[in-house]
Amino acid sequence: MMGTTGNLLRIIPPWLLGVAVTLVGHWGDRRWFSQRGNLASGGTVWDNISVVLFANLLFLGLLPTVILDFLQPMIPFTGARAGLAVALLGFLFGLVPARLLDAPRTGWDRAFWLLLIDFLRIGGALTLIGWLLVI
Repeated sequence: MMGTTGNLLRIIPPWLLGVAVTLVGHWGDRRWFSQRGNLASGGTVWDNISVVLFANLLFLGLLPTVILDFLQPMIPFTGARAGLAVALLGFLFGLVPARLLDAPRTGWDRAFWLLLIDFLRIGGALTLIGWLLVI
């Protein structure tokens, strides 16, 4: 039973961080970039809160915990540094090219805002997971 509690304590903090940063990102996106008619998604984040909760749980809690649990012994450093290293790789090779290719359509200011929010979500969650795996 202690193992299940330990695993939940590894998953919940990154999930909560991901949800909080996602909500702040949506708030900032609506506040600063909603004046553009073609970017309005029609609806609020509260309309899709179940999707936000589930996606953050899956992609920022469960999958990264399992991946870091297996990969951390192969990475030359441990803890938060290992989590941040894996987050940077995923961020640089996954999200940055996608956001930059989409920037001419959405606008460079919004693209950089989304990159910041993505980095805070991914970098923070995986850093927390790496740190929690060592404890």
